[in-house]
Amino acid sequence: MKAMASARLTIVLIGLWAFSSVGVLAQPTSRIWGGEETGKSDYPYVASVRLDGGHICGGTIIGPKSILTAAHCAEEKGKIVSSDRLVVRVGSTNQFSGGKLAYVSAVTVNPDYSGVKNNLAVLTLVDALEWTERIRSIALATSNDDLPAAGANVVVAGWGEQLESDSAFKLNSYKFSMASEEVCKNAYSALDGSEFCLDHPLKEGSCYGDAGNGAVYNNKLVGVSNFVVGACGSRYPDVFTNVAQYAAWIQSVVV
Repeated sequence: MKAMASARLTIVLIGLWAFSSVGVLAQPTSRIWGGEETGKSDYPYVASVRLDGGHICGGTIIGPKSILTAAHCAEEKGKIVSSDRLVVRVGSTNQFSGGKLAYVSAVTVNPDYSGVKNNLAVLTLVDALEWTERIRSIALATSNDDLPAAGANVVVAGWGEQLESDSAFKLNSYKFSMASEEVCKNAYSALDGSEFCLDHPLKEGSCYGDAGNGAVYNNKLVGVSNFVVGACGSRYPDVFTNVAQYAAWIQSVVV
């Protein structure tokens, strides 16, 4: 059954509180369902995007002053939030402490962003990050040749809600499986080249607070967590924005 054709299925954007014509945007909490706690320097490109001091979404360091995330992570009640309400924590696996807090000077949303389409934003930082063992950028996928074949493992790390506990605070990683185009379209009929799906077992995968997380394959950022179909950990694959389709735009705003 195709998600967009069924009244029983809901698209859930996994970041800020908001309302969408295709579903309800729920409140974030702590970390990925079914993930494993990471080492302190395993994912130096991962960032916690924070609104008014609290974690709302994941982000990825793509330049000394640039963090890539989902556009809806910087949106509240249909409007882009002021940059002075946003900070990012980098260089720490603890979403509450450690590493460095970096302030945001500007939010650049993809000009064609609407709902779950073109759901990307670049946060420009006030000061450039200094590279260390725990703070580092990652290369972008620039063509569909960089995408994995169906069945290949794709790694995502973040602080989204954990099934057995909503109080955990450490960074978790999870190995998704690249879904075939057929499987993805069965879950999300509006699929086009700007998205792809990552598969997972029941009661595992992305959840609240995981929006904006980066999906990495062969040491390149291939996707950004967009939404889940049905509910967290449902039988449907999670949908990610295809970074390669937006590489030119992303590179044009990276500082």
